Amino acid sequence: VSIERDWRLLIRADCDAVIIATPAAAHVAMLDACLDARKPCIVEKPLCLDVHTAERLHRRAAASHVPVLVDHTQLFHPAYQALKRALAAAGEKVRVIFSEGVDWGPFRSDTPPLWDWGPHDVSVCLDLLGKVPSRVDALGGPMNARGEPELVAMRLTFSGGATAWIHIGCLAPSRRRLLTVLTDTRRYVLDDTSSEPLTVMRLTSPAMKSVPIRPVSTLTPMAGMVSYFLNGLAGGDRRYFGTRLALDVTRVLAAADAAMRRAP
Repeated sequence: VSIERDWRLLIRADCDAVIIATPAAAHVAMLDACLDARKPCIVEKPLCLDVHTAERLHRRAAASHVPVLVDHTQLFHPAYQALKRALAAAGEKVRVIFSEGVDWGPFRSDTPPLWDWGPHDVSVCLDLLGKVPSRVDALGGPMNARGEPELVAMRLTFSGGATAWIHIGCLAPSRRRLLTVLTDTRRYVLDDTSSEPLTVMRLTSPAMKSVPIRPVSTLTPMAGMVSYFLNGLAGGDRRYFGTRLALDVTRVLAAADAAMRRAP
């Protein structure tokens, strides 16, 4: 690899695409530069840290027609893709989502825990339900030295009756990445730390036994995301390209932030 001290020279160089994997505050200038140079790019989550900027970036990216993929990594987990196929095959509506992403650290100085952890879980909930919530409630604490809650609990209420409960943060004794999806007749569990990452239980069965669903791919979520980006540039599926989902995620996180500030 070659190393360049000035990232602007890198974006103007003779390269096919750019991956922006920097602290969140740097994303905006770098994405603007990629759009100026008409360079396809991956942008690490979160897209940015406020709704006004996210709206501007979304308008600009959409008007430019430059391929942009925001890295909501969990969407590319092979078990998550298997979950979506199973839900589509069953033809059932999602009633309840429980999503948990916690660990001990990392303790970042550049991104609040809500904005560091939240994009993963919120993006999955919005993708599964295909809509934005009508209401966002949130509680957080304890606070770090900058007054940011290090653990956050969110409730997202959706039209049609679906609810998503999210628990995220960096003060848990061990890593957990767990997604539970309930329909009228089934319970799906995606456990990122299990040897059987996706299981399903028929709630109407007397046995009430969980059975595994095998993912098609063995790629890691990150490798799956990069592969999806390259395939999209080569003419493949681009459903996750664009900044619309990132804008919706930003709005939900901003609403959760506001809800925590209102809480007594």
